[in-house]
Amino acid sequence: MKSITDDLYESFKKNLESVNGNCMRTPKAELGKVITELFKEHNVDSISLFESPMLKEAGVISSLQQNGITVHTDHIRLHAETDKGGLSEAQHGIAELGTIVQEQDDVDGRIVATMSEYYIGVVKGSTIVPTYDDMFDILSGMKKIPNFVGFITGPSRTADIECVGTVGVHGPIEVSIVIVDDE
Repeated sequence: MKSITDDLYESFKKNLESVNGNCMRTPKAELGKVITELFKEHNVDSISLFESPMLKEAGVISSLQQNGITVHTDHIRLHAETDKGGLSEAQHGIAELGTIVQEQDDVDGRIVATMSEYYIGVVKGSTIVPTYDDMFDILSGMKKIPNFVGFITGPSRTADIECVGTVGVHGPIEVSIVIVDDE
């Protein structure tokens, strides 16, 4: 497994920030601390979290709970609407777009990324590809495509017929992506 290069990271970060997203990079050992600090900075005290092996290994839940943040990992449909924060791991990223890609069979994984006001997506650096076409090569090579494949690029935005833009109508108002360096 190769780690993300500095150039690929900088490309991802620049493109995500160009659509008002926030990006940072951390080793897995610091992941719990980084995520806790982000939620604290945004005054988030209750989150819905879709667990993944990496989030478990990094001790993210215990870090959040030790810092007074309520974490819901089950019955997410009941909590996601009132939890101000959401956290999940994405399976891929696309540097040229500053986009993370969710590949989920479980509906809770999707809800976490769309229902919260402030969403943090976590992605391994080695799973970030340079281009959109590279991502479709990966998807087309899968033996079975997941029930849901979602591309998340910054905060939700939409515009009406007069081209008046609004942020956060169909998803998060703010998005941060944390890229985890592979060990």
